[in-house]
Amino acid sequence: MTKVISPASSYGNLNSMTVKKKPITSGRVRPATFAPYMPAGVISIGDLEQLVEQMKESGAEKVKFGGEMIFVWKGHERPHDPAPGYQSNNFKAPLVRPVRLCSAEVFCQRFKQPVLELARTIDERFRGTPLPVKLHIGIAGCPRSCSEPAVKDIGIIGHNQGYEILLGGSAGLGPVLAQSVGLAKDQKTVLAVIEKIIAYMQYGGKKMRLGRLIARIGKERFLEESGVAALLQPWDASTGERSEQE
Repeated sequence: MTKVISPASSYGNLNSMTVKKKPITSGRVRPATFAPYMPAGVISIGDLEQLVEQMKESGAEKVKFGGEMIFVWKGHERPHDPAPGYQSNNFKAPLVRPVRLCSAEVFCQRFKQPVLELARTIDERFRGTPLPVKLHIGIAGCPRSCSEPAVKDIGIIGHNQGYEILLGGSAGLGPVLAQSVGLAKDQKTVLAVIEKIIAYMQYGGKKMRLGRLIARIGKERFLEESGVAALLQPWDASTGERSEQE
């Protein structure tokens, strides 16, 4: 019978391991991090309280979530306003969902463009906007794309030259990769692109995800009718360079 060797037994104490990383040539310093393993990504309230106290005592200053934080009750009824001061995310209604962001600027220093404040601004301006269908936005500070922008309705990737815009991606039962449609020169342009896409989806009369909408009417037609084409610079996604096309 083959013996299964657990990760803990083969690597020893993972908490005390020294992980060597390649130096980042930008000169930025990556702050120290600790990512506690939680089986299946679930933790009790009591254990979470203990963990937070331990992190506070050790000097940790902030937390970066890779996904949503969802509190769970035993029964089927939730107390009214269980966390005063916090809005609840809605995962069922057809609206603009919260931005999914990579770890750029929080602790990862490989970003090509700043994205943390951009993500906050997008959430402040657009999160919860009613639409015929849901709309996911993903932002990555560099082409490593840790936040998976290629499977979001709107994907944004930081490059040295600006922000690459991807449209029409989705995960789920029928995953689709988003199409690269151009380069936004700055954050103001990124916000304008999102605003035009949301306006088009609100008033276009099509109850379908952005990728299906683009597939039905064609990418070029969508970009022209929505007004997005006029905002973007040509971009060659295969080489990561501005295209020579005008």
